[in-house]
Amino acid sequence: MHTLPIIRDGVEGDLETLVDTLSDSFANDPLLNWVIPRPQLYPEFFRLFIKDVYLPRGIIHREESGRGCALWLPPAQHIHIPPRLSLLNMVIKLVLRKGPRPLWRIHQQGALFAKHHPREPHYYLQFIGCRQRDQGQGVGAALLKQGTRICDEQGAPAYLESSNSINVPLYQRHGFEVIHEQAVTRNGPKAWFMWREPRL
Repeated sequence: MHTLPIIRDGVEGDLETLVDTLSDSFANDPLLNWVIPRPQLYPEFFRLFIKDVYLPRGIIHREESGRGCALWLPPAQHIHIPPRLSLLNMVIKLVLRKGPRPLWRIHQQGALFAKHHPREPHYYLQFIGCRQRDQGQGVGAALLKQGTRICDEQGAPAYLESSNSINVPLYQRHGFEVIHEQAVTRNGPKAWFMWREPRL
């Protein structure tokens, strides 16, 4: 029997739990596996985003027992990761193991996402994930409900990119609609760009 998900705000002391949760949930993600084909680096990747973007100026929701979490960026906030040594170290490890191709893929994915990112102010759900062993227990739905409630209270739209077709119906059940879908490259994985109008 699974306990009902309890969602609360993430704080600095949750950092390692958040990193572990997202690293596990994205371990088999088609798009992230293509861009960074070395899942061993995912903890470093997510730690950078959480420490430099989401703890200082984002919205973090986590399931109480660490089964899932979501990272939202409010309107008027932008993703900017300072050129820290930890970022350089991660890039060096990636290139040493996989050669220069991941750098080209990072550029391709970044360019595609930037091209389709809406200019209208919105809440941006960049990452939402549930540990693989805990999927199908309503954790993702509870996280989405918590985030979209904020959007509705503020009368603001929301946007996300889905990197896995399996998750598209879940987002649709919470009011998101596919506004575009495209493969990153001719033989690369596909992304679904999704928009949600507020429910007033």
